[in-house]
Amino acid sequence: MATNILGSLPELVKLLVSLTAGFSWRQREGSRGRPYVYQTKNIVNAFIVMVYFRLRSVRSLARFLVSHSYWAKACGFTEQIPSYRTLSRRLVVLDKPAVCFANQVIQILLRYHLISIRIISTDSSLCAALGKVAHKNHPEKKATDPDARWGWSESRDWVFGYKLHLTSTVLLPGKTLAPLAWITTSANLHDSKLFLPLMERATALARRARRRIKFSLGDKAYDINENYSFSLGNDFRLVTPVRRFKNRREIAQKEWAKRFVDSPQGKAIYGRRADNERLFAQLKDLFLIDPLPVKGQCKVASYLSVVCLAYLLGILYNHLNGRSLRAIKSLAT
Repeated sequence: MATNILGSLPELVKLLVSLTAGFSWRQREGSRGRPYVYQTKNIVNAFIVMVYFRLRSVRSLARFLVSHSYWAKACGFTEQIPSYRTLSRRLVVLDKPAVCFANQVIQILLRYHLISIRIISTDSSLCAALGKVAHKNHPEKKATDPDARWGWSESRDWVFGYKLHLTSTVLLPGKTLAPLAWITTSANLHDSKLFLPLMERATALARRARRRIKFSLGDKAYDINENYSFSLGNDFRLVTPVRRFKNRREIAQKEWAKRFVDSPQGKAIYGRRADNERLFAQLKDLFLIDPLPVKGQCKVASYLSVVCLAYLLGILYNHLNGRSLRAIKSLAT
């Protein structure tokens, strides 16, 4: 990651320069299909501009790049600027490369000891879909986003849209808050079904960094035997409120969780679960993802991956430039 960046440049341009100069991107494999005219990293740069400028549509991003050649060049578009259709088409398949790049950034943050994965927290948050919602009693009224679904939460009641399932670090002394693994689904999918895929990604990150996850925090939605078994098999403990049934003895891991959550140490550790909710609030407040600016399952998943990537890059950029790690809002315009 480049650190010798001109101090006169705006903060966001510095971040983009760091992104373009410091990492290599693997282009699409295989010989089938048309070759990409624009490099993947330049397309990601463009959507990071959309995220940090809080533009409300891909069409707005296309117009912004055309009318602001300075920012188009900062993204890497030196000869021609992609059209709205190109940006929209590339967004459909941007989820995987954005996640792969985010994993590289996470490894660097771990190497610099900016984050810790000793304790991680998992939760989900609803994001309202773009445009009109679907109505059960009025099937003739079509939703703007046909892939969105109705979902319910205790804090928001019913929401038509998507759900971002996210595993994050927690705020420990000398460390900061950051997303580690995430999956986007329609709003009607229950949290418990996504715990294992998220933990598989988190444990893979831990193995590559040669770090150990000790505790994984979650609410009562993750109180399922399979989750406890997976945690035990991967040498970490799932800490979550356990459903209590009279005269019923649970598996050993759940009995341990019951006792641990009631202990002073367990209460202190489980209290850090709220850090995950704090991260959701920051992402929504900074990057305006509720309601979402794009529609369609693939585009929403890609866009939310770019949002998490942008947040991670903001942390790394702040560290390399001697800024406060949590000063992400000052990068947004």
